Amino acid sequence: MLVKDYHYPLYEIEERTDFRDMLDKTCEKYGDEISFFEKNDKNQYEGITFNEFRNRVKYLGEALFEAGFAPHDKIAIIGRNCRNWAIAYYAITSSNFIVVPLDKDIKETELANIIEKAKVKGTIFENKYRDIFKKLMNKYSFLEIIIPFEKEEGFEYSLEEMYNIGKNLISNGSKRYDNITINPEKVTSIIFTSGTTGNPKGVMLSQKNITSNIVQMRQLIWIDHRMTFLSVLPLHHVYECTCGFLCQIHAGTKIAYAQSLKQIGENIKEAKVTNINVVPLLLEAFYNRLNEKINSNRSTKIKFKTALAICNFIELIVGKDKGRKIRRKVFKEIHDAFGGRLDLFISGGAAVKPEISRFFRGIGFRVIQGYGITECSPFLAGNRDRAFKDGAAGMPSPGCDIEILDKDENGIGEIAVKGPNVMMGYYEEPELTEKAFYNGYFLTGDYGYLDKDNFLYIAGRKKDIIVTKNGKNIYPEEVESYYSNSEIVKEMVVKSGRDPETMEEVIIAYIYPDYERLSKLLNKNEEDIKDEEIMPLLQQEIRENNKKISNFKRIRYFVIHHDEFEKTTTKKIKRFLIKDKGNKISVY
Repeated sequence: MLVKDYHYPLYEIEERTDFRDMLDKTCEKYGDEISFFEKNDKNQYEGITFNEFRNRVKYLGEALFEAGFAPHDKIAIIGRNCRNWAIAYYAITSSNFIVVPLDKDIKETELANIIEKAKVKGTIFENKYRDIFKKLMNKYSFLEIIIPFEKEEGFEYSLEEMYNIGKNLISNGSKRYDNITINPEKVTSIIFTSGTTGNPKGVMLSQKNITSNIVQMRQLIWIDHRMTFLSVLPLHHVYECTCGFLCQIHAGTKIAYAQSLKQIGENIKEAKVTNINVVPLLLEAFYNRLNEKINSNRSTKIKFKTALAICNFIELIVGKDKGRKIRRKVFKEIHDAFGGRLDLFISGGAAVKPEISRFFRGIGFRVIQGYGITECSPFLAGNRDRAFKDGAAGMPSPGCDIEILDKDENGIGEIAVKGPNVMMGYYEEPELTEKAFYNGYFLTGDYGYLDKDNFLYIAGRKKDIIVTKNGKNIYPEEVESYYSNSEIVKEMVVKSGRDPETMEEVIIAYIYPDYERLSKLLNKNEEDIKDEEIMPLLQQEIRENNKKISNFKRIRYFVIHHDEFEKTTTKKIKRFLIKDKGNKISVY
């Protein structure tokens, strides 16, 4: 189904044929605007213009041809979010090479597996990976060229030297880069994603996939050259790459690179950030920090609640737009703590708790939740400024034909999509690619439904759904949502397992307790808290929540974990690592 009613007109956005066209058009309009800000030696943000960025892309592309790369060779990139990463990505893709972005936190064995599977000819990397790539170069004959970001003894080239080589070649008349013609329907990127399944797959995307997806996103959400985005989520991930880097080039938006997660607060202020792409855990961290200050004493709490109530009343009279401006003035102290310009959080990767979205809107920020998947470049749905539902993933992207297959009695079924942003297939996995499509629709593996207003809701992952012996479906995320505001549960994964007494299949919760809060509750150091002290508290909370859900969905046993669950780079728990073992404690 193609959605026609988006509640108010879609924004008019010019299409771009490919990445070169995208950068050229931006340079025509905003060539002298400064972007790509990163900290210099004096710990100050310093940027380059879009024209300078384009020149460096061109220099590097020319130098890569000189180094021996041929069209469609694969070049991997790994490193922190920074200007060099962005230039390398753009030069590779704009020179008709294929980019293979790698997770900067990847384990060495996994990295080697991807290098081998993709037959990567060269790598561009942050210097701390030098020993790994030296080793891999000796191991694989097809890995011929390795280029560190910065000059390093024992390496033929560094990225800075490559820029100079390319610049000299062009000044002497070389036009290999200029003579390249981009076919936007050919593979430009292979993104290896294990997600929460543990089996890496190479998702092949074209420039048509990505540029069309950028237009879809910008039609729903207004993004322009006056904004400054903080780049904090990992660039190797398609969410940040498309929505926090390539989209910004399309719009002529400024980008500032965060130094680290710990320094986000400082970086938001220093770079005068207006927008930030987040995952729910990051937004929740901001929320918890602010709530801690608000609830630090009774007087502050009362003042906050009173101010919020007054703002809510005023907004009923003046409307949402004027109301938001008033909220920003009333809660100026909070906005000043974020630098005074921060306006919009765009959240993806998982569902945001509705109360967190409402909290930030209540104090004058905008929060927009979206939904995507790597195979769809990734943006599939998003809420809008003036058309949103906190529990929903949003409205389908313009031009995305979304169908709900095999609906159950509640209208929930598998989300299937057809559109220009859908991947070309999985790298060297024809059978897997064939299984991923049905009648031309890509099967997302997510279950959900569309409501009467065309908002998409996500129920859970198909592979995670628990089917009882009576044929009923249990969506783990639904059960887990009852603990989202728990004072004692920090992380929970609901799975099916065996009853240790009857060996029948039952619902088991794997729990990582909130030791920080328990420490205050029990008046003990975290390391001194024993399972025996936590067990009755968890039993009581699970019993209370079990009363709110159907009998077949109720948790019967729980297992206490003493360490946080391992997560993906977008902070999703790797459910496949959690096995049916451990000390199962009965709820009743």
